[in-house]
Amino acid sequence: MYNKSYSNNAFLIDATGFVLKYWFSIPPVKTRNFESISAFLGFSNFVLKFLSNYQPRYITFAFDESLGTCFRNNYYSDYKKNRELAPDELKIQLNLCRQFLDLIGLNNNASKVYEADDILNTMAINARKSKLKNIILTNDKDLFQMVYKDDIWWNYSDKKYSYEDLKEKLNFSPHNLSDFLGLMGDSVDNIPGAPGLGEKTAMALMGKYKNLENIFLNINDIQSSLGQKYKRFIKIINDNKKIIYLSKKLATLVYIEEIDKNISIFKRKAINIDKLDSFLINTGMKPGQKDSWLKEVREYGEIL
Repeated sequence: MYNKSYSNNAFLIDATGFVLKYWFSIPPVKTRNFESISAFLGFSNFVLKFLSNYQPRYITFAFDESLGTCFRNNYYSDYKKNRELAPDELKIQLNLCRQFLDLIGLNNNASKVYEADDILNTMAINARKSKLKNIILTNDKDLFQMVYKDDIWWNYSDKKYSYEDLKEKLNFSPHNLSDFLGLMGDSVDNIPGAPGLGEKTAMALMGKYKNLENIFLNINDIQSSLGQKYKRFIKIINDNKKIIYLSKKLATLVYIEEIDKNISIFKRKAINIDKLDSFLINTGMKPGQKDSWLKEVREYGEIL
């Protein structure tokens, strides 16, 4: 069974974001086979509680494995160059998380070419075509651009935004978030943007003109529309048109044609209890904890 309240929803989960949350917040838990499984324990506990609370019919997870190999690096080699590769200990736990999802029958995806954001965006488009409403679980504001009329962006805590919420919050459509990032850049992802043009100015420009095309069409009216202090930004914007549009391209989520478009991949599959038992033993999990987990999984399995 599944919760009929969510029968028309697809839950799209930014898995790497949640794994990292537990990686940084939970002290190392050493076992006989691993230096630590704390991130795995935190993530798998989150998954089990989520399944118990919401009993989703359609659900998928996306992992990031594209740092340094992403297609975006082909046209901007410094993209995310400020990020360090995951340490081996974290890579091991990310792999454990994916194995766990496989064994409990939950769809999950990763790519060396595309980012998790692109995977989730693709899944959202496919779900929308099947008349499903997306609930996007993430703490990544870049995914605002995925939110359409019936969708929800949720950080699984105190922030939950609909399309209208985001439009009001930003003062422009969330679908044009990449235009905004094109102007100001994004230091987290090492996206350059226009030098000397910060968040406040980009927000004012987007609030007035709504997208880059309108900003360039009305470039000579910016001073009269927004005030004398914006005069110097006219030259900055004109001189950096190429880098602004490159930055927008870097920030824009893409659709991945290679991903299966059949919405059935979102549906929960059968749980392999025997293989899961062996898997948990191999992690070095304590017998009492393992048995408790298997009980939870069996209860989850009974509601399929």
